[in-house]
Amino acid sequence: MRVAIVVPVYGTGVGGGATNQARGFAVEAARRGWDVEVWTSAAKSHYDWQNGYLSGATSEAGVIVRRFPITTTPTAAHRELEEAIVFGGDVTADQQFQWLHESRHSVPLYAHISEHAADRDVVITLPYASPITHYASWAAPERIILWPCLHDEPYAYLEPTRLLLESVQGVMYNSPEELTLSEGRLGIKPRRSFVLGEGVIPLSTIAPSPLQPTSLVYVGRLEPGKNVALLYEYVQRYADEGGEIELLVAGSGPLAPPAHPALRYLGYISDVEKARVLGSALALCQPSLNESFSLTIMESWLAQRPVLVHSACDVTRGHVQRSQGGLWFRSYDEFVGAFRWLQTHLELAQRMGVRGRAYVQANYTWPAVIGRFGKVIAQWTEQAGG
Repeated sequence: MRVAIVVPVYGTGVGGGATNQARGFAVEAARRGWDVEVWTSAAKSHYDWQNGYLSGATSEAGVIVRRFPITTTPTAAHRELEEAIVFGGDVTADQQFQWLHESRHSVPLYAHISEHAADRDVVITLPYASPITHYASWAAPERIILWPCLHDEPYAYLEPTRLLLESVQGVMYNSPEELTLSEGRLGIKPRRSFVLGEGVIPLSTIAPSPLQPTSLVYVGRLEPGKNVALLYEYVQRYADEGGEIELLVAGSGPLAPPAHPALRYLGYISDVEKARVLGSALALCQPSLNESFSLTIMESWLAQRPVLVHSACDVTRGHVQRSQGGLWFRSYDEFVGAFRWLQTHLELAQRMGVRGRAYVQANYTWPAVIGRFGKVIAQWTEQAGG
């Protein structure tokens, strides 16, 4: 199969769920012998969008990566509209399209897609909230399979989002809850859709350090959208009330933890170190309200550690319910209760981690995901008459 994957940023050490998702798919598809290319920008970071990579083609882990420069930067109007969208302001449909148009873009990337999409059996674009993904998809909508990573957030309710999901060739979701959000709550009607899931690569085979029953860990982007400020608040409050707790925070972003004895900031860590940290903690805490999958939850389960998730996130709570691999909380008291329960039931907590690992291994390895993808695309091709 000839596949192109279009993602706004891509590269070794480039963080973000969509980037990891694209990389995992591309590497596994290439391993199977598929003709895979990644088409992306020359930016290294989705924070500053500077062209940190050279434009042109390189080979990375068996995948051809073609990078194109960012050629436009956001206008003042875009930044004002972005703020209005994020904070629930009154933004008309015309202003929503203005927000898209006046964002950062890569005109050479769009031109490449328009010219070469027909050379590919499938062109996958992700994630939906990026204006680059919108314009890339509209460069050849009849060839596009959108992998939206849709969250229950303001961007999901925009008119351009509805138009995008309903106009591409097909949509593939990370979870049943994401499909329900899109086609149930939002009423979006894609031409075709299915639940694909996402693959998870085991971090390391090293033995974890001894379990620390007072230790929680958070791994991921340190951004307001990940709800990490709430987690910091809960941990500090519990510690200040005399509770024994330590939160290890691994990741990068604008919301590094404040100075407090119960908060230990690790910064960006390697996969080997991440495996060690996850394996030695009592549990991973993922407080985000807006997830379409959550790779870090799967990584914690592969390390045989349970997870704590926020009950207001349908996706992460759904994973926990199906796997029986953790607990959820909505308030401070529920957070403390769940943490104490895990501390006093270490054997049962370990069983949760084991069940979580079985859930990941049965559903979310990259070979399983690529296999599902190949079967669905073959069915769609047959239904369309070849």
